[in-house]
Amino acid sequence: MSRQAKPGSKPYRAQLRERLTALGFPEEEIPAQVAKNLIVECRIPPRTAWRLASELSLDVAAHQYNAVTGDPRAGMRGTRIWEYEQWPDRGVRPTVAALRVLARVYGTGWKCLLGLRDLEQLPAKDLAEYHADTEPSVWAAAEPEVAPARTAVRGEARAEEEIGAGALDDAVLLTKTNVDDVQLDDLWSDLDFLGGAYTRTAPSSILDQLAVIADRTASLLKGRQRPKQTQDLLLIGAKSSAMMAWIAGDLGRYRRSRELNSAAWLYTQYADDLLARRWVRTSQARVAFWAGNGIESAKLAADGLNYHAGGRLTDAPLILAEARGWSSVQAERQVLDAIARWTAIEDPDLGAGGEDSFFNITKDRRHYMAGNSLLSVGQASAALREFGTAREAFEKLSLENRWDAMDPMIRIDTGRAHLRLDDLEGAAAQVEPLLDAGVGRQPDMVRAMLKLLASELSGPRWRSATTARNLAEALLDAHASARP
Repeated sequence: MSRQAKPGSKPYRAQLRERLTALGFPEEEIPAQVAKNLIVECRIPPRTAWRLASELSLDVAAHQYNAVTGDPRAGMRGTRIWEYEQWPDRGVRPTVAALRVLARVYGTGWKCLLGLRDLEQLPAKDLAEYHADTEPSVWAAAEPEVAPARTAVRGEARAEEEIGAGALDDAVLLTKTNVDDVQLDDLWSDLDFLGGAYTRTAPSSILDQLAVIADRTASLLKGRQRPKQTQDLLLIGAKSSAMMAWIAGDLGRYRRSRELNSAAWLYTQYADDLLARRWVRTSQARVAFWAGNGIESAKLAADGLNYHAGGRLTDAPLILAEARGWSSVQAERQVLDAIARWTAIEDPDLGAGGEDSFFNITKDRRHYMAGNSLLSVGQASAALREFGTAREAFEKLSLENRWDAMDPMIRIDTGRAHLRLDDLEGAAAQVEPLLDAGVGRQPDMVRAMLKLLASELSGPRWRSATTARNLAEALLDAHASARP
């Protein structure tokens, strides 16, 4: 086998398959032989080894898992399979039921997915089920060993002078760290700056700068820190990943957004921080909505409200995200309930600024979201009032605090509300100034809304009206030119 192929890597596995084929192994037996080699020779844990032997990514394995269960919308995700593979050192212990499904995905038996160290940590009930099953197991074929910091020796066998030897040296290691407070302050400061710059800077530029912060954070986490420093790095990782997911969604990169939000959620799980969970749920709900998953968006937002974080990130963005999610399926009762809850807590003086300004959306955006939700469930008059408030709030903002996409979004939806009230001239009065000025480069959601309004103008109600036809054509031209 070539020295260039890193053990366990894809080239390594390809070469291994070629060798096994040359030795006469039938094709159906090769994955098992590859898994055995990865466990024995490469010291890869069984669950990871079998997935790699099946040549499945985490996300594809999760998709096939859901297909095996008979529900493609089931909850298995690539991140959860990754957590199963990290156990028992960290991560999440897989249930026997989950192991049985994974075994079907990988074409093996569930007992083959457990190593000796796994068995030592299994609950008694699961271990009894393991022994009761007549399926063969292969854990004895060896697996990665975790070398302890110090060889365990029974206390009574030690010489008295050895007891406690080295304890001070081990404790001193805690004072050695690859990060200091200056670095952490710089990372937080950069995040706050980019959060404020988001409204006035090209999304791709903000995304690139956030990626640098995320890379620095991941690199630092590979070293040694004091517990509080590790906590800070995990929170920075969560926030930067959630912000990147949000902005990637602006650029229409929804698959990347979901991956980034999954990474952000993993950071929050290890940080165990309520505010961080709010950040991520806010981003997840937004991305899910614009990716076309309204119900998922509503449920993510509702879950985010369960994490009470002391007021730094208000309830308003999550409640409004919940309303907007339900509006996508015209769930009027849920939308009106959410809008009522938001109205009861709305703070008209909550402005831009602060360390969570990125997630604490400004007044114009809050009222726009309320209006958009109301419009989607047929409440056109109420929506117009919200859009009017959004317009007033937008124009009162200083230029550096205005989100450029807000003006076209308010105009487009105000135009749609006028159409619902059979006021074509009112709709044209809203949209024509936008088209005359030129839309310019806009986030993906603005492009989607331009196309939506064009389709509504092309519908049976307005098809015969010359003004509607001309507006629809102009909107489609703007849609084509407004790439982010």
